[in-house]
Amino acid sequence: MNNIYSPFQPTLTKEGLRKFGLKLEYLEPCNALKGIVHAYLQIKCKCPTPYSVIPDGTQAIYMSSRGSLISGTQTESKDIQLFLPGEYFGIWFYPAGLRHFFKVNLSEISEQIVDIKYLESRYFAYLHEQIYSRKYFSERAKMCDTWLLKNHSKHLNLRFDNALSLIYQSSGNDRVESIAERVGWSSRSLNRHFLQHTGLNTKTFSSIVRAQNVCKQLYRQAIDEQKGSLEFGYYDQAHFIKSFKKHFKYPPSKFMGRFMSDFYNN
Repeated sequence: MNNIYSPFQPTLTKEGLRKFGLKLEYLEPCNALKGIVHAYLQIKCKCPTPYSVIPDGTQAIYMSSRGSLISGTQTESKDIQLFLPGEYFGIWFYPAGLRHFFKVNLSEISEQIVDIKYLESRYFAYLHEQIYSRKYFSERAKMCDTWLLKNHSKHLNLRFDNALSLIYQSSGNDRVESIAERVGWSSRSLNRHFLQHTGLNTKTFSSIVRAQNVCKQLYRQAIDEQKGSLEFGYYDQAHFIKSFKKHFKYPPSKFMGRFMSDFYNN
């Protein structure tokens, strides 16, 4: 189901990595975890730098040699400061993917980056220790595959998965009432499930999926804001710019320039 949606992070593009002085290693999970875990990442920096993350509906676990943090779903761009040189390892979950391993209500940590103790897993300290005892990224990723498979819950919520799929297929443009009706829930029940599984209500989650679609297009080519507003399902140009700034703090031209200035200048 999640193969319909691919979260986009400008920092992880070739141009973004170069701009922030980062080196990236990236591996997909084993087949059994695909659609739940998006990827394992390792960022290496030689000096202190911001690691900029834009809203994409996902959750992540960030690790350094000093400990681990978990990022709830964000609705605004956030800079994570990498204060020390070194290797930073991450597990990047698809929207709602974290709930396959930890039965937590993600609305409790939306807009936050919190200590890994929130997950209340007595085994996670062992995972962190084992990851940083491995020298190579591929060994660390394999260790995560093994640990996650052991802690994977196969309980399915088919109606929620169907709702996610409908949002992805419409690029976030379906109305909440329409989604609820098609999956057989009330709008209130749908929102309750989205808050629990993604940390956001249905409308906000859909808004992020739509904004992600805009960002992917901006990366490929410049967008005429007036024409783009209709192409991406916004009421008008003012609505387009307001919604974009709500999530990314800047209008499209200034925001993408932060990541892609080298790309456009070449």
